[in-house]
Amino acid sequence: MEPNQKFKLLGFTRHGTIAANVMVLATGKTITMGLNELADSEISEDLSRHELQALYRKLYGNNQQQTAYELSDRHERSWYAYLIITVALSVIYIFSTLCGVKPVQIPVLNLITPPAIFIYPLTFILVDILNEFYGLRLARRTIIISFMANLIFVLGVWVTTLVPAIPQWEYSETYNGIVHSIMAVLVASSAAYLISENVNSYLLCKIKELTNSRYLFVRVITSTVVASAIDSVVFCTLAFYNVLSWDIIKTMILSQFMIKVVYALVGVGPIYAARSLFNRYINTDLARSNEYAYQKTR
Repeated sequence: MEPNQKFKLLGFTRHGTIAANVMVLATGKTITMGLNELADSEISEDLSRHELQALYRKLYGNNQQQTAYELSDRHERSWYAYLIITVALSVIYIFSTLCGVKPVQIPVLNLITPPAIFIYPLTFILVDILNEFYGLRLARRTIIISFMANLIFVLGVWVTTLVPAIPQWEYSETYNGIVHSIMAVLVASSAAYLISENVNSYLLCKIKELTNSRYLFVRVITSTVVASAIDSVVFCTLAFYNVLSWDIIKTMILSQFMIKVVYALVGVGPIYAARSLFNRYINTDLARSNEYAYQKTR
């Protein structure tokens, strides 16, 4: 996309902390935001090369700005947290792909759903935390990493079906059948995962911009509910089309959506707790810039 289609960098102001002034070209409205927040947002993707140079000169020309090249300021705890979340997201995604082949019925709640549904919604909470503290770009990077980890794992398991088992092993056909079912679910889960998680990330960042980083519960619940609906429809339709009746598929879609909405409501608490933990122990620059942007809007 050509630069300056939506935004234009007007300059910088200093009120204790340096902030950037950005004009919304469609409305002429000017917004003020922290340098780190601007660099991590989608707005920076619309800026021209000269505007980006000015932004990063201000960002890294500040003596208080900590960079990866300063040995004493590496923020190891912040990157350890990012690594742990990335690994957790990959493990949950692999687990969900393996368990997605088995529909189970819960008579008490009248639900039909794969058992993975009780673990998979945690990915929305983790992606929300990534967006909140690391920005849209790193959140998307983690989504791609976890997707590739799942793809490599499933392909590796599929390769094992090509190697003949010993005649005495009675589970050879069962094993191959399960792996082939996992391969079929892989397409559905991959499409649902990539679409829903990217929608979740995009909505979270957009709502964050519209609310000037306030009302965390609004953006978390809204983005997760919308992404959950998309994920449920895409996965159940692709995974079980021509395998189960359409009535059962509709029941599975509704069941999964209801469970994910519950996770969205319950997940607000952990995200608030994570924000407090990050601000207290990891102390990211993004948290400080968000606080400054919030004070400017009051």
